[in-house]
This record gives sequence, structure tokens and C-alpha cells, in this order.
Amino acid sequence: MGGLWSRKKSPEKQKVYLTAVSSSLHLSSLKTDNPRLGADLLGADDRGRTPLHIAASKGREETVNFLLRHGADVSAFDYNGETALQEAIRSRSLEVVEMIISADARLEKSSEDLGTEMCCLAFLGETEQMKIWMKAGVSLNTSDALGRTPLHVAVCTNHPEMVKFCILNGSDPEQRDKMNIRPVDEAQQLGFHHLVELLGRS
Repeated sequence: MGGLWSRKKSPEKQKVYLTAVSSSLHLSSLKTDNPRLGADLLGADDRGRTPLHIAASKGREETVNFLLRHGADVSAFDYNGETALQEAIRSRSLEVVEMIISADARLEKSSEDLGTEMCCLAFLGETEQMKIWMKAGVSLNTSDALGRTPLHVAVCTNHPEMVKFCILNGSDPEQRDKMNIRPVDEAQQLGFHHLVELLGRS
């Protein structure tokens, strides 16, 4: 708890933070008529995390809903440049992601960073996590700094199930990286004939 309590907080702010991190504290304990509550919702710990960051990272749907209804800032960054939406994505809570998006949150990452994230997930075979990023608006055709997409990665790692996942979810098999290489070209170069056939059917 050291990070949360490194600076003295008002009782109201302490309740907001405790609500964000503890499922046992009832939301009704917060005084919503308190004129200082709005400022408390925008307060941050020594890592720059607001109550919304913390609640989203824990996948706490009820708390996130409460914070959003009372003016929590969906665009606030912590000191690592992360937003509550990114925390929700990493918590694998689709419901929380949907709530925060409905409050007009946008992913504040460059296209290349998003491409790198998706390519790493493709390498790891993390289809469920990829679905959540997709729900947040990330296309499977988003590419990394080398122009490579998750489909390129799935092919070069000889991962047929990931290739199928990418194709079924909108990957463009004709998309070229910065070396002008398509996923099917890579499959041919590596001798992955089963993937060449799979890509040929897409």
C-alpha cells in the first residue's frame, strides 16, 4: 500500500482509493454530494495513477461505472504514459473496456506501438488479449516499425492457429512490410507449404 499512501490524503480521497482497490468497500460509503469529490476522483498516487486507473487495472466493473458517472477523467495519463483504457485492456476485462470506451476514451498510443503490441501478442499466441485490443479499436492490419503485422508474425513462427485467427478477424494477406514482403511470400521462403495453402484460401 506504500504507493497509495505516500502522500497524505483527505478521508474522502482515501475512500475513493480504497473503493478502487477493494471489492469489500461499498460504493454507497462515498459522499457523492461532497463538492470535493470531483477533485478526489482526479487525484493521483505517486505513480500518477488515478482511482480510475486502479479500478480498471483490477477489472472492477461497479467501481469503474461509479467513477465514470462522477466525472473521472478517461484521458488521464499515469507517469508511464498509460491510461485507464490501457489498464482495462491488460486486466482482460472486456466489460470494463467497453465502459471506458463508451465514455469516449481513445487509445493514446502511436500506430507503430499498437502494431508492436499486437505482433508480440501474436508471437505469444494470446488470441484472447488480441480480441480485447481489437474491441478497443485496434486493427489486425496495424503494423510495427518494420511494417510487419500479426499475420506476418504468425507465419514466420509457423503458427497455423494464429494464422487462421488473423485471417478470420480481418488480416489482409496481401499487406506488405517495409521489405515489400507479404505473409504468403514469407511462408514460401520458409518452406511452410501448409501456410501457403492456408493463405491461398483466404
